[in-house]
Amino acid sequence: MKRFRKYLLSLLLCCSPLFVQTAQGAVRGSPYWTQKGDGWIVYSITTSQPIIAITFDDGPSQQFTPKILQILHHYHAHATFFVIGSVARQYPNLLLSIKQDGHEIGNHTEHHRQLSEVTTSDITMCDKTVQSLTGVRPSLLRPPGGHLTMQFLSMARKTNHKIAMWTWDVDAKDWSRPGVQKIVNTVIKNVDPGDILILHDGGGKRSQTVEALSIILAHLHKDGYQFVTVSELLQHGSILQKKSFDTK
Repeated sequence: MKRFRKYLLSLLLCCSPLFVQTAQGAVRGSPYWTQKGDGWIVYSITTSQPIIAITFDDGPSQQFTPKILQILHHYHAHATFFVIGSVARQYPNLLLSIKQDGHEIGNHTEHHRQLSEVTTSDITMCDKTVQSLTGVRPSLLRPPGGHLTMQFLSMARKTNHKIAMWTWDVDAKDWSRPGVQKIVNTVIKNVDPGDILILHDGGGKRSQTVEALSIILAHLHKDGYQFVTVSELLQHGSILQKKSFDTK
């Protein structure tokens, strides 16, 4: 029965237009949305350089963001923080600290509503919040919940934001608090040059994420990886297109 289930799962992964599995079993993103996005949606890039982008969602958090900033500083790592506008206004000093430490700030909408409820105003309001506090308007946008629709893509184009998703096989789902070792193993065992990692500094208790981040950076630093913002990553390679999802 277990063998049948594994066979069925592999068949679904291989045949679905939304999932492409590499020969090594890694799933990096959606060729469907990459093609539909036509350069506006990114899950990872193609590069031989040992660089990755680490991203944080749902903050800033008064409790956990400062700890994450300290760890990033220790490893000379830059990251991208996708902030919720209404939350960012509560902690303006944190937003300034993120910017002053050389990190990038992305738009995670104003209120983190269900995707079907997100409007253009939710995007532009978050932009205005970030720009008023830091002087810089976000160029990157990440949808709440990580889902995509043609309507959201249209809003991203209208507001001139590239949609920054993340590489699926390094998504440890840290928001669910699966345990420090689970988070660490998922990232370290699956990471490749050009990947975009997703973690969370807000939206709940993130002590596991903080502890895991320190271990992940220490390990990858020894392996020669450099940690850059998403915008910096995009300067080092091309967005992984549909034909490239079959190789790794």
